[in-house]
Amino acid sequence: MAQFYNLRMFIFLCCCACLLYGIFRPAGPPDLFDQSDKVKHLLAFASLSFTGRLAFPRSNIMLFWGLMLPLAVVLEWIQHWVQPSRVLSHLDAIANVTGAVIGGMFWGLLYKRARWIKSW
Repeated sequence: MAQFYNLRMFIFLCCCACLLYGIFRPAGPPDLFDQSDKVKHLLAFASLSFTGRLAFPRSNIMLFWGLMLPLAVVLEWIQHWVQPSRVLSHLDAIANVTGAVIGGMFWGLLYKRARWIKSW
């Protein structure tokens, strides 16, 4: 399965690019419903953490989560600092962290169930 490393890395980098675009654009994406931005934050960080573990399956798990979880909070603050028109929201930061945890849980379930992923 090592031949899929480039694909896994490409998917992770695409996820990073989409997340950074969404966070640092001058105006937030349009709301689909009330508080839909929280769902978007949750899904974005779930995707980022899941694809990050796909791209780096053998990385030190403490180092990975030691970077991912603070990143989920810090990016919300950086967003407001870079784009003052965007509002710093503690609920968005909580949604980011929750999404990262959900992505990690999904990765853990996949890792336990799929033997092929352990060969990476």
